[in-house]
Amino acid sequence: MAAIIADYLNRDPASLDTDWHSTCPVQGLLHWAARGVPEAHRFASAWLESCGKSAKARGGGGGSRTVHAAGVPITTYAGQYGISFPCYEMATQLQDARARQVCLDVARIILHQAGRNHLGMVEHDDESGIWIPDVCYFAAGALMIAYRLDPGRGWVYRDQAVFQLRTSVDTFLVKQTGLAKTILLKDGLGKTYWTRASGWLLWSITGVLRHLPPADPDFGRFLKDLKALADGIARVQDAGGGFRVLLDEPGTPLETTGSAMFALGLHESVRRGWLPASYGETARRAWKFAVTNIGADGAIRNAYTQWAVPAEKRVTEVSNRLLGFVPGFILCAAHEMSLAGTPG
Repeated sequence: MAAIIADYLNRDPASLDTDWHSTCPVQGLLHWAARGVPEAHRFASAWLESCGKSAKARGGGGGSRTVHAAGVPITTYAGQYGISFPCYEMATQLQDARARQVCLDVARIILHQAGRNHLGMVEHDDESGIWIPDVCYFAAGALMIAYRLDPGRGWVYRDQAVFQLRTSVDTFLVKQTGLAKTILLKDGLGKTYWTRASGWLLWSITGVLRHLPPADPDFGRFLKDLKALADGIARVQDAGGGFRVLLDEPGTPLETTGSAMFALGLHESVRRGWLPASYGETARRAWKFAVTNIGADGAIRNAYTQWAVPAEKRVTEVSNRLLGFVPGFILCAAHEMSLAGTPG
């Protein structure tokens, strides 16, 4: 982790943009800021300042509309809503007023400007005509952050987050397998069970539960969904602790990023009491597998760097190519896996 952190802190913060390939590692750095890496605070602050100086949105989401969150240009591509996650850390750790406003404005954008499909699910972007569990993670998570930051008016964000998560669970989670389908197309659900599809749905559930009061009437329903998904994940875990690119297809490669997602989501769920302690073993074995693919120099091997559409087409090759989200996942997962018994 020290090598990954040092690599980022040695970069120009302005080289990172508002796409999730950048916001995920910034979020990971901020998790470590409170653990003896105060330089991460300065890096994140400089990053947000540079994003606010940009004349146009930077990063993924070509073809989507430009919108503004506290003066920061982003787009209506769902991956850009992930700016809320590091900004939430900045708002809570640093009391950064601009970061707080970014979170509130992203939720407003999702609520009032993001497109919807026939089911009411937030659109992946303005043009693709596909729907994937990733979008629920970014949208519902950002909405719940706004709910936390604005308790007076946040109920509207809570209601939309719950709707997005309920619709995504009902759409993607297959009861017979306990796994999430990769994609929803205009002609129906896809055929495959991509690793990160279940990972994104897992993180969508935990991202809502993290901020939803246990007394909320929807809390218990989401716990049942979480257990069903956790059972499905545990059932397809490889003997060595890892998970296949396509979860139920043994001929596909074992893969690092989805394994790290499962480790993080299940560990947090056990730590917060959402799942019984027995699920912690699945998380520990998944993380042990992920660690075998992380070098002392911070290099990460056997990561699936494609996304849902190639996965549905059964493009399953793993890579050692270090796209930005990969070290971000690892930083976030390592932080969570080193926590024990922390109150929710």
